[in-house]
Amino acid sequence: MKQIELKHPEYIRITHNKEESYGGSQLWFDEDTWMSREYKVHKWGCGLIALGDLFLYIGRNDRNYRTNAIGLIHDYGAYISWEDYRKYILYINSRFAQIIPGSGMNGLMLASAVRHYCMKFRLQMTIAWKAFMDDQQMIRVIHKMLNEDLPVILAIGPNTPLVFRGRGIPFYRLEKNGEFILSGYQHVHSHFVTVTGMVGLKRRKVMLKISSWGKEFYIDYQEYREYIEKEGDRFTSSLLYLSKAGKKLF
Repeated sequence: MKQIELKHPEYIRITHNKEESYGGSQLWFDEDTWMSREYKVHKWGCGLIALGDLFLYIGRNDRNYRTNAIGLIHDYGAYISWEDYRKYILYINSRFAQIIPGSGMNGLMLASAVRHYCMKFRLQMTIAWKAFMDDQQMIRVIHKMLNEDLPVILAIGPNTPLVFRGRGIPFYRLEKNGEFILSGYQHVHSHFVTVTGMVGLKRRKVMLKISSWGKEFYIDYQEYREYIEKEGDRFTSSLLYLSKAGKKLF
């Protein structure tokens, strides 16, 4: 088993309801008040959470990318409090990443939000919504970004053109014995996740380690690519490409 991970494999740890998470979750936000800011985050905020966690990871682990936004997180220890994380995400939402009711954010909006953030805080970064890649191009980009210690925001786009068809891909969990088993999520689509690692198995099988809904999951890369070709498309199901200062677009 060959594995590639971010340099800090713990990623983003948040304490919520006395449990320790793996990244943030939109589901933590209050949905009681219809069309409030928190309601929109809860319903359509997966892209916002992925962006917020991206900025947090880079800022906490690279001094050159630490910003006033990251300063909203008062605890620089291993775990972030839910109260700090909530304030931080709502700040990112209000200043950089607007949510469209009913659809959330798309890839171009994610790229625009990162550009806005980098311009605001004078950060050097190559940014692109890198669509229309084949399976080999995409896996090379993921590999390259992980080697640069950059989390990869990956979109499992909608069914195209039948957006209400409801077909998707399964999420897996990794057991202590090294076996991948199906999770309770077996038809995921129209959702952003964050890739934090890759696991190479026999017969060129690749599993992508991801953060989603505050938990650690895995997706089968080949199943993801088959979903793109059969049910989705290469524009909405793609990734946000980033490279730090002085790097060229891959």
